Amino acid sequence: MNGKSGAIYAFLYNLISLFGKENEEGILIDMQVTNDDIAGFCGISTRNSVNRILRGLREENVIRIVDNKILILNADYLKPYAD
Repeated sequence: MNGKSGAIYAFLYNLISLFGKENEEGILIDMQVTNDDIAGFCGISTRNSVNRILRGLREENVIRIVDNKILILNADYLKPYAD
């Protein structure tokens, strides 16, 4: 319904409840997730599409990559896609 971006946003939001650990900067997904993993879970054929979407989220300051893990800085941005 929301396309590739919406699928990734919803996937990231759902990871919060499964692996999220709050810290002073945001919510750290305490598990290494590769672009290939995300593509597989979201039904996207290439990791390049995932990379492009994640780069957009980094530019919007929604996420940041820390030690190969995803730090979610703005979960409210992702929430509408998970509902």
